[in-house]
Amino acid sequence: MTKNTMIPFNEVSDKWFERESFRKAYDLLEEEYALVHAMIEARIKAGLSQKEVSLRMKTTQPAIARMESGRQLPSIASLLKFAKATGTKLKIEFV
Repeated sequence: MTKNTMIPFNEVSDKWFERESFRKAYDLLEEEYALVHAMIEARIKAGLSQKEVSLRMKTTQPAIARMESGRQLPSIASLLKFAKATGTKLKIEFV
C-alpha cells in the first residue's frame, strides 16, 4: 500500500507558471487566486488535510476542494469558519 504524500503548493504552482497561457489567465483572476493561495497556505501551515478542515467546519472534503480550487468562491461566513478551523484570523482589506 502506498502512502499519500502532499506535494508543496509552490512546487506545483511553479510548474503552472512556466506556461504563458496560465500566467495570462492567472493575471485576469489575480484576486481570486490570492484568496485560494492564502487558504491553501493556511491549511498546510496548520498541518491539516482538506478532510480534517472539513470535519472542523462541519462540511465535506469536496466543499473544501471546491473553495481551494477557486471553482466556488466562499462566503464571509465560510471564510470565518475556515480561519477558525486552521487556527488563523480572517483579515479583509481594501487597498
